[in-house]
Amino acid sequence: MAVSTESAGGVFHGGHLRVDQSTQAALEAATVMLVRDATSLEVFLLERHIDSDFVGGAWVFPGGKVDESDTRLSSAVLAGHPPPALVEQVGDRPATALCVAAIRETFEESGVLLARTGTGPVTAGDLRSDSYLSARQKLADRHSKWNWSGWLEDEGLQLDLSALVWWSWWVTPIGVNRRFDTKFFVATLPEDQVAEHDNIETTNSRWESPAMALQAAKSGSASIILPTRKNLRQLAGYANTASIMVAGTDPGFARPRIEPRLIIGEEGQVSVDHESFDHPEPV
Repeated sequence: MAVSTESAGGVFHGGHLRVDQSTQAALEAATVMLVRDATSLEVFLLERHIDSDFVGGAWVFPGGKVDESDTRLSSAVLAGHPPPALVEQVGDRPATALCVAAIRETFEESGVLLARTGTGPVTAGDLRSDSYLSARQKLADRHSKWNWSGWLEDEGLQLDLSALVWWSWWVTPIGVNRRFDTKFFVATLPEDQVAEHDNIETTNSRWESPAMALQAAKSGSASIILPTRKNLRQLAGYANTASIMVAGTDPGFARPRIEPRLIIGEEGQVSVDHESFDHPEPV
């Protein structure tokens, strides 16, 4: 991937990645790979707004950083438990916050809400109501700092932590201007819900088989960054959602912490390498 250099600041711009000389700390983040069974296994992808300050224009899964409010939701609006492997790795409270962030960001960016009401699962009708649409808009407004805890209680909602399966763990390389310590989760699309982009942070969306998404990345018709591609390659090995959920909940399922090393070539090409890779790969 060719990049240009700003010599004064030592900044490289490589497609959708901004690389500099700082060593920003990685922020805790969560991403959700929504999957469904169609003619083949499909995963939901969003195209980030081209002006986004992180991977603008790239196709990604719903997700974002953990907010402070995610750490203090009342137990009354939570149902189920975080994935046991995640609790073992980071502790119960951080694991719960990661799951809350994953569900919140998925609702905000895709309109899918992994939650239960007093009468059963959240439905498409619920999601089309003024109350739910307003809540999604408020969450998307980064200036409002809206805490949705009260709304969840008013609507009799409980976030379904058990709907999430922890799948992988990726950390942005040192040297990138925005770094995230990201837990990737898998969740099955609830039966009576529809996923769609928000037209704010994301401008397009599509359901695609992992293999077709990877082919689009290879052909250049879609920009997909390395962690997304790697996760798609893993998902491509499964025939349906059930097999993914079984694999992800197996106590022996491996989720190594992957923090690639950034490589800037002599001609400005940006790539990354890690001990688990066969060779350096473009970002």
